[in-house]
Amino acid sequence: MQPERLPLAKVFTVPFLSLDGTSVEMASLIFLFLVVIAISAVKRRRQLVRRFVQAGSFLVFYFVVYSCLGVFGMIRNGLYGMTLLGSAYSESFYWLALPVVIISVTLLHGTVFCGWICPTGTVQDLAGWLRKRFPLRKERLTRGKLIGLAAFVAGFLVLLAWMGAKRQLLLEDSSVHWAAMLILLCYLVLAGVIDDIPSRKLRVVSLAAIFLTAVSHLVVTSPMHFAFTTRDDKASALTTLVILVSSLFVLRPWCRYLCPWGYLMGFLHRFSRLRIQQAPGQCTECGVCSTTCDVAAIKNGVVRLEHCQFCYSCVDRCPNGGLRVVDMWSQQGEKPALPAKKAEDPA
Repeated sequence: MQPERLPLAKVFTVPFLSLDGTSVEMASLIFLFLVVIAISAVKRRRQLVRRFVQAGSFLVFYFVVYSCLGVFGMIRNGLYGMTLLGSAYSESFYWLALPVVIISVTLLHGTVFCGWICPTGTVQDLAGWLRKRFPLRKERLTRGKLIGLAAFVAGFLVLLAWMGAKRQLLLEDSSVHWAAMLILLCYLVLAGVIDDIPSRKLRVVSLAAIFLTAVSHLVVTSPMHFAFTTRDDKASALTTLVILVSSLFVLRPWCRYLCPWGYLMGFLHRFSRLRIQQAPGQCTECGVCSTTCDVAAIKNGVVRLEHCQFCYSCVDRCPNGGLRVVDMWSQQGEKPALPAKKAEDPA
């Protein structure tokens, strides 16, 4: 069986099917997860090692992984694999394997896929590193700057509308619609028109859009799609460029506002075995964790599970050890000790 579109520059010209021999694709991804789980337990220079893992993960997705051509494709392929259950087990397992492994690891070890492995997250972190290296001056946007930024956003949206008038809506060059929404959201957040946290609910809309197009047998291409396939997808390249530029102003904007897979991972994180919590009596409300978190998942020392990407940055940089990783399943399984009965007075 061949994927719908042959990926670019893969190590193997034919993918190994999971039930027809050895799955190189799944073995490489499982190895990445095992590396992350092993490294995350080591505190020494953990964030530096995370960068190396992100770089290695990007290379694995580029040269080895066949069944995932972006976050949209992972959802679409998973749904497609479910339709093959009972009729074509080998092919079904091939398309389901990647989403099932990621969901399983999320439930066991938290959202490490988002924080350590996802190629789109790595690209955003690269732009975010530039922003941190050359930080913007913390000043309110003047009226002139807002007008200039609004003119740029409006011009970009008009250009997309003009391009879309000559194409089939939401199908050809479909990823540019997400690019337009992302750049508009970043502008509105920076201008103070809308708030950051409520805007993240749009990830549900993004997930619903991908689900509806998948069940309707319509193909919607992902950002970063162009990097993993031979298809000439200029729209995907443009969307990736928009994500990079947006990340210079808002850290991990795609993860915050539009990533449908990120929403699903955040929902599952509420039931995962591991989560980051305040250490009793250790938090001094210094605010280091809040400024460290690239997705603003922490407020007053409290981690918002649906936004946390389990990168361990807050745990590593807290000067007082105010945050720790907790095994919730073990805590739930422990029965509270019953208070000792008082000895009865012999009388």
